[in-house]
Amino acid sequence: MNYSLTSLKAKVLPIVLASLILGSILGMGLNGYLNVQAKERIVKPELRFELLSLPWFPQSDKAAEIIAKQLEKVGIKLEIRRVESSIMYPKVENFEHEAHILATSQSPNPMGMIETFHSSRARPGIGSFWCHEDPEVDRLIESIRSETDPRRLKEMLYALQEKLAKEAGFIPIYLTMSTQVLRAEWKNYTVMPGGPIEAYNIWSLLYMYKSEKPEENVFRIAFPSDIMTTNPFMAYDLRSLWVINLIYDPLLRLDKDLQVVPWLAESWEVSDDGLTYTFHLRRDVKWHDGTPFTADDVVFTFGEGMRQETTRFIGLKDIIESVEKVDEYTVRFKLKTPYPFFLLELATGYYYIVPKHIAEGVDLRKWENPEPIGTGPFKWVERVIGEYIVLVRNEDFWIKGVPKITKVIVKVIPEAESRFLAIKNGEVDTERYDTAVTLLPRAKEDPNLRVITAPGLWLIYVAFNTYNHFYDPKVFLAIHYAINRTEVVEKANAGYGYPVYTILNRYWHGEYAAPITFEYNPEKAKQLLEEAGWKDIDGDGIREYVGPTTTTPTPTETVPVVTSPTPLTPGTVTVTQITTATRTETITIPVATGGVPVELAGVLAAIIVILLIAMLVVMRRR
Repeated sequence: MNYSLTSLKAKVLPIVLASLILGSILGMGLNGYLNVQAKERIVKPELRFELLSLPWFPQSDKAAEIIAKQLEKVGIKLEIRRVESSIMYPKVENFEHEAHILATSQSPNPMGMIETFHSSRARPGIGSFWCHEDPEVDRLIESIRSETDPRRLKEMLYALQEKLAKEAGFIPIYLTMSTQVLRAEWKNYTVMPGGPIEAYNIWSLLYMYKSEKPEENVFRIAFPSDIMTTNPFMAYDLRSLWVINLIYDPLLRLDKDLQVVPWLAESWEVSDDGLTYTFHLRRDVKWHDGTPFTADDVVFTFGEGMRQETTRFIGLKDIIESVEKVDEYTVRFKLKTPYPFFLLELATGYYYIVPKHIAEGVDLRKWENPEPIGTGPFKWVERVIGEYIVLVRNEDFWIKGVPKITKVIVKVIPEAESRFLAIKNGEVDTERYDTAVTLLPRAKEDPNLRVITAPGLWLIYVAFNTYNHFYDPKVFLAIHYAINRTEVVEKANAGYGYPVYTILNRYWHGEYAAPITFEYNPEKAKQLLEEAGWKDIDGDGIREYVGPTTTTPTPTETVPVVTSPTPLTPGTVTVTQITTATRTETITIPVATGGVPVELAGVLAAIIVILLIAMLVVMRRR
């Protein structure tokens, strides 16, 4: 069959145009799918940082002064600004600061620290105090979550620690040794890592007593500042969690040897594939208002906690596929992938079960929860903000005969010396955190006091705001070498502590802690800073950015810092490339995974057009 040019145009042109439109849509759609933008990093013109510090926590506050002097020797200036918790925590959580020094609590579950370095935690307002955005780190973390082979798991944990030690803006300094001063009349307490009254340690508050007369067993504890919240979904400070821990119960807890034991869940089974956990709940548990505790409360707590992305539960979204009620006292968790630490996660993650009949329909991120109702050993009585909190024994607690303590009184006493004198004079029985090491000699001389030591709960660290202020891995690596951790421990905490170099440590994590150390070497620190292009050009002792030395790539060849959301999908990634001391130059490059370059989008569209035309011609000839 013959066609004239005119008739061919008339019949083919609409299809060609349609094909072109289709190809364009496909191209735009593919390019849209591939478009992954990374946040630009802000580069400082000089290595000067305001360092926020809590004045009431001497283990970190004194360390700040020593570290500042050490870093000054290599051209890095830390200007210490002391602020109270009410200022510090919101600023740090919302990344409205330059750097901070704090203590983060330790857990036997290594994932507690590891998950904080996933890119999904790199946003303000969710309780993250530091962040790291790196697709490779994310993939390592995601692999660790599901690795069940012990050898491979250890290898991946080592690789992750090594990468973060070299690149992250999180600088571990030392682990404290717990030094708890307690009135000598108290007996039957339990010592665990972290001390006799840590939040993980429910046993002391259940079983210790000082008298056979119940009315005399009033336990008074001094806090350096008030709690931040009574909301179990959003609490992140260990003062709040200490109080919440006495009011609410988790599904599982740890025994004194850090092994998982039943709690609200009295037993469980795990499927052969490691994806399904079935928990059988206790039937003799009631909420403080008398309402029976059931599976509905567990399903609500985990379901809404994750759905509303609350501070305590948001990390579980990557682990848990679903939580469902089997019957009134049975709950089934289905995981996305096998998770080797799931039971340990439930026992250490502060996942407290809340009453559905009270919290349903509430914005859990904003829930004030002024009169908490839980299932725990103590009931809420009253609080005067900034002064005290009162709890009383839950007479209907499901473990019969405990707690021995009839009342808990939390008193806010900001000054360390005043807290110690209150213990010495019998006004309080102990304090929430370790007693200052400078006061220990006086405590040891007093027969009415006991000094109880144990592996410390607190990892002292310095973290830089890499979210929106500064990111230069070579500077962070130089800082590792510029800090004499042994000197910091001796001068800041009288030797009560252990130098730590990476996010895990052998005191809490055993064989999972990588054997990484950074010898104190200020000359090496200076060399790294020089190579990265940081030099003191005006003689004020603080290094400015002038560009890399000849031993590193030239400014036009500078290896860019690339950050991207994960999982890394095909797309365009914004790359920040430093070229001057005061200017940040940004370029955009195409990135793809799975062997599909961005440029193929246009090629695929063209191929579709050609194939459609060819099909039309063949059909017409038939």
